[in-house]
Amino acid sequence: MKCCKKAKQAAVTLTHIAQGYSRLVRVKKYEFTDDRIRVCRKCDQNYWIGRALFCSICKCFVPAKARVEGAKCPLGKWENED
Repeated sequence: MKCCKKAKQAAVTLTHIAQGYSRLVRVKKYEFTDDRIRVCRKCDQNYWIGRALFCSICKCFVPAKARVEGAKCPLGKWENED
């Protein structure tokens, strides 16, 4: 059963990644996007590669992940997370 749960979570994560990059390329933002990025910039768990901001916990590219409604901060720092 744990294997099925991990596979389902991996599928959700891949969907979020695809949505985030698609919205990033199209410069699509939501009202929460800038707030999420601001929180990540202040977090001590981020790192930069050039001008690109990444999360050291989930290894996500923050500007892409911040554009996905269902995405969550692994530390629970984003407001209005379900």
